[in-house]
Amino acid sequence: MKGANKVYLSLVVGSMTFIGTTSNVFAANQKFIDQVKTEYTTYESKTSQEYENYQQSTTKEFEQYQKDELNSFGLFANQTKQDTQRLDQELSKDLDSLKKRYSGNSSYDTRLRDYENKINPNYLGSPTQQYVNCTNPNYLNSFMMQYKNAVNQNYLDSPMMKYKNAVNENYLNSPMMQYKNAVNENYLNSPMSKLKNGSNENYLNSIMNQYSRGKLAQQEAGNQWRALFQKENQTIQTIKNQSTASIQQIKNASEDAILKQKYETVNGILQQRAQTLETINELRTEYFGEGFSFEALIPDLGKINVIINEEWLGFKQPPTLMNGTTLVPMRAIFEKLGADVKWNQATQSIAASKGAVNISLTINHNKATINGKSITLSAAPRLINGNTMVPLRFVSESLGADVKWDGQNKTVFIQSK
Repeated sequence: MKGANKVYLSLVVGSMTFIGTTSNVFAANQKFIDQVKTEYTTYESKTSQEYENYQQSTTKEFEQYQKDELNSFGLFANQTKQDTQRLDQELSKDLDSLKKRYSGNSSYDTRLRDYENKINPNYLGSPTQQYVNCTNPNYLNSFMMQYKNAVNQNYLDSPMMKYKNAVNENYLNSPMMQYKNAVNENYLNSPMSKLKNGSNENYLNSIMNQYSRGKLAQQEAGNQWRALFQKENQTIQTIKNQSTASIQQIKNASEDAILKQKYETVNGILQQRAQTLETINELRTEYFGEGFSFEALIPDLGKINVIINEEWLGFKQPPTLMNGTTLVPMRAIFEKLGADVKWNQATQSIAASKGAVNISLTINHNKATINGKSITLSAAPRLINGNTMVPLRFVSESLGADVKWDGQNKTVFIQSK
């Protein structure tokens, strides 16, 4: 019996020795666990900070753009409102003088009544009412209402709302939300949460959990972690690139739509004003033998204006004053004047042609050529927000247009010859 006990004891000891030897092969290395954890936390911190920086700068850019556009709208809306009031006062004063002049002359009674109706902004269908209505931001589908809606971030499907939603990290399925979720370690099934869980030794059946429990050898755990890290990092980068590209696309489309609406509003109002005043002037001439002169309305939108052949132009990059020189966007102005413009990215140069005139210049060089003849510019062309800006005088020097600068109204007048 004693011999049997000795045999049993030797079997148990041998078995324990075998188990111990086997468990040592898969024994967890705390240094390895800490290394993987540090790799994850470093990556998570870096990636999250990149997102925070992008989100904050993009939001700030939107807020500044919205502020500028609301300011432009407010200035022009206030200017046209004052203009309608001033015209009403001048026309009413003129009407009083006409009544005094023709009082007692019954042959003018009908003309005075008709003229009074035509200059009355409250008379249905009158020329002055048409002008007042198109400048009223609360009059349905007026030019000014369309402009107001376009820059209103709370107006449904407006360009400004689309831009705002795109950069809003809390707007459902917005590009910014998709980017935020991708790098959020607490967002269910996000790439970052998968990395967090995979590196967590306490997360059930994760790579590091299996390793810590002796289910995976260190080499296999390392291979699986590297594969997971590479896969989820690539997913995060893909979502980041798609989101930022989508935001840029929506931003550009929104700015283009607002610029288009601004162009239509300003020129639509100017045309209606001119038509209204022309009708009144013709009527006054017909009824009373002489017309009435009015001051021109030069739009005030808080930025330098460019008026080409009596048409107001808006630019994503407006003209700017730099060291006493007015720089204007070359492509937009040259193309409006009928020139063909081509940009060479490799040489940072731009070429333009109109008829027999060929022009070339290079960014940051104050020399340009016109039909092969070199000229010195008052300032070197510059790239500002991707737009080639050239000295205003170069427009007249190269294309022969009449160019005038109205410093008081901050307006460039360009007239083709």
